[in-house]
Amino acid sequence: MTNKKILITGLFLNEENKHIIYRTAADQLAELMEKNNYPIIKTSYKPGRIPRLIDTCKTIFAKASEYNIAIVPFYGGFRSLVLEAVVCYLLKALGKKIVLVIHGGGIPDRMKLKASRYIPILKTAKVLVAPSNFLIEELKPYGLQIELIENVLNLKEYQFHQKQNLRPHIFWMRTFEDLYNPLMAVRVFKLVKEKYPEAKMLMAGRDAGMLQATHDLVNELQLKDSISFSGYVTNKDKNEIANEYDIYTCTNIIDNAPVSLIEMMSLGVAVVSTNAGGIPYLATDKHNALLVDIDDDKAMFGAIDSLMKDDAKAQQLIANGLQTAQQYDEQPVMKKWAEVLKRLG
Repeated sequence: MTNKKILITGLFLNEENKHIIYRTAADQLAELMEKNNYPIIKTSYKPGRIPRLIDTCKTIFAKASEYNIAIVPFYGGFRSLVLEAVVCYLLKALGKKIVLVIHGGGIPDRMKLKASRYIPILKTAKVLVAPSNFLIEELKPYGLQIELIENVLNLKEYQFHQKQNLRPHIFWMRTFEDLYNPLMAVRVFKLVKEKYPEAKMLMAGRDAGMLQATHDLVNELQLKDSISFSGYVTNKDKNEIANEYDIYTCTNIIDNAPVSLIEMMSLGVAVVSTNAGGIPYLATDKHNALLVDIDDDKAMFGAIDSLMKDDAKAQQLIANGLQTAQQYDEQPVMKKWAEVLKRLG
């Protein structure tokens, strides 16, 4: 174990922001480190990118004597890249050992357009980590050596719900923005509703520009009485939702290793998802989930319908999903992190 503290950058939850942001992978990792007696420094709690960048840079300087290792999440989006670059170059200039955790499912496509924008930032790291084999395989051609460490999930926070004969109760949970394609979820539910009049759907998540368009489509398709919106949901909420909703639809256009799929598997909710990005590295079609092509409404409806018709198939899918979720529990993930930190000293 390192003698000094470990700096973890990213966005962290506190009492002031917990109702407006999702819990991040950085926040979950920090909790895991603390549970295993690693002294850490967290920065920052500020949701806005510019305030967070300023706060993070201040912490990097002010606490410089207290840490040697810094763990930095890297999403590589157009809006986050500048923040991540400044943080990495600053840490590098101070002689800190950087562990860069690559999360962004859109990074491979962006690197194909302009790899020179990303390679220098990635090469500031002593160790590169990714939560799925998707990014590891996609970035191999650039000569990058990346280690697999899964996103952590505390399975004690999730109650497995044993279900028999699935109901057409559909759950969708992501941010309301283009890349998560909430409109597809509504269109698919329309097909479900036509065959199963008793069907209902809950859509959860904060707005990032698509919530009004989603409401408009719900009204246009006359689904207002069957689709409800809950906003942000906590882990406690998810446990309650899993008791009432049996099938989770993931309509993502781009993604890497969405923790939401693992959460649903741990809760006993059947997963029907697009095969976007790294999802097939996490969810295997006809094993622990049913996968369809991006934006293929009919195929996703067909997958949902098949689960409604074949309970044995649904139960096997759910059981396999629970086994998959157990790989993301705290103990196996912490073991991998401990090995990395030991090497860095």
